[in-house]
Amino acid sequence: MFELGLVALLLMGLVAAPWIFAIAPWDVTFGAGVVLMVLGLVVGLPASLVYHLRLRRALQPARGWWLHPTALHGRLGDGQRRPVLRWFRIGAAMFGVAILGCVLVAVGAVRGR
Repeated sequence: MFELGLVALLLMGLVAAPWIFAIAPWDVTFGAGVVLMVLGLVVGLPASLVYHLRLRRALQPARGWWLHPTALHGRLGDGQRRPVLRWFRIGAAMFGVAILGCVLVAVGAVRGR
């Protein structure tokens, strides 16, 4: 089911990209990018904080664990995996939203010159 949602998002992106570059005014593109950046950061940063705190509480890893936390996912037990990785997925998705916002801001800024 997750894969179907991912395919739908990619298809929407492929349809929306030409519209953004050809039809949307530069200020709409720029504004949408700013909104997406803010949304990605406002939701993604707290989600990543919750993820790191839950991972630390679940595993009590060694010093420096936060530099490569994904390597620890295999050590999570069945009862620990879902609550920890839910926040990981939310943070990762919001990172993608923020990056998309950055791209739209750049496109809007270049078109607005």
